[in-house]
Amino acid sequence: MGKNDKLYLFVMAIIVLGMISLFVGTELVDEGTRTFIAGENGPIETASAIGYMAVLIIMLVQGGWGYLKSHAYIFALVAALGLRELDFDKRFTKMGILKSKFYVSPEVPYTEKIIGFLVILILLYCVILLLRRYLRSFLARCLKEVVPMSAGISLFFIILSKSIDGLSRKLGSLGINISHRISASAESIEEIVELGIPLMLLVSAIAFFNSTNKSTQYDERV
Repeated sequence: MGKNDKLYLFVMAIIVLGMISLFVGTELVDEGTRTFIAGENGPIETASAIGYMAVLIIMLVQGGWGYLKSHAYIFALVAALGLRELDFDKRFTKMGILKSKFYVSPEVPYTEKIIGFLVILILLYCVILLLRRYLRSFLARCLKEVVPMSAGISLFFIILSKSIDGLSRKLGSLGINISHRISASAESIEEIVELGIPLMLLVSAIAFFNSTNKSTQYDERV
């Protein structure tokens, strides 16, 4: 592993430690301050949106038209994550288009359902393209190279944040009731983990383009 790779690993470790410290900080403040920091449109959520924007800018500036043309599906997926962070998935519709209820509820107009369904199809198509092109090399190199490793951590953060999203509601459906304090802590963890997603993607993008500056063979790397 090269000198730059060790630097990236150090940055990734700093990000994780920063996330842990941020969570500890939200646990030490009062409820109002915690809600402001980790709540909707708060500093953490805003920082997440800015992080995704930074990733997209790096792709555009460093990759140029050649990269964007051949990797439009990656650009689209990162943009979708950023837009979701800004609540675009539910800002213009009766409810979030990522909810199954959206497609069966009589309250949602058919035009909104059709548009939502098309958006989901496009995103699924992008995911399929990504998996077909990179899954094999990702699995082979995710523990050896910084780019797939940081991308893999981002994926783990996505899964983790979704698993604890609405934790009290999910456990309540199973007959398990948790205290308000635990629910609030879970919400803080969710927002902080969601911040980690674009931060790790930033590391991945910077490491990727630093390596591909020496070669134009984008498709040989994850």
